[in-house]
Amino acid sequence: MRVAAHKGYEVIRAIEIPKTIKKRAEFVRVCRLGTAVRTRTVVSIRYENSVNEPLVGFTASKKVGCAVKRNRAKRRLRSIVREFAGMFSGGSSFVFIATPATVSCDFGVLRSDFVYCMRKLTGIRT
Repeated sequence: MRVAAHKGYEVIRAIEIPKTIKKRAEFVRVCRLGTAVRTRTVVSIRYENSVNEPLVGFTASKKVGCAVKRNRAKRRLRSIVREFAGMFSGGSSFVFIATPATVSCDFGVLRSDFVYCMRKLTGIRT
């Protein structure tokens, strides 16, 4: 974590998340060929990629709700990924799909579901 000074205040910059998947073809490849773990609040998919660094993608369909709810769901998932950035190993692509429960559930429940999915997909204990 980096600390920067701004007009007498200390600003703590957020921890960087792994590089994100942006192209639809990459999302489709991970979703089609990867291993998935589903909970009530999030669907996590992992696929080994040819790049030697972790890639992360976030998506929320219209089933989640209007644009405001979909963006909120993706922001919540991004903040959890930022919190557990050390769990992502090189050479893997991860896609996190928001469900309708992602928006309304307690953040602790969402965090525990995320950790459960990552344990199942990677075998890493936190």
